[in-house]
Amino acid sequence: MTRELRYGVYALIFTLVLVGLLIGSAYAMTSCLVIAVIVGLVVDRFDNRRDEPFKKYNALHHHLHRHAE
Repeated sequence: MTRELRYGVYALIFTLVLVGLLIGSAYAMTSCLVIAVIVGLVVDRFDNRRDEPFKKYNALHHHLHRHAE
């Protein structure tokens, strides 16, 4: 995921929350917040997918992490 896309999604989430707060309706605010959370979770899952091979490597080579403590 490119930096521009990531920041664009952050801006979308912020805008959804702001619109929900400015509308004043409890239903609209709740809906916007739920949509913002769902978008955030989906994007986080998509963005972290590239780290999966490294997590598997780290699990196999746990001895490398002893020096970090």
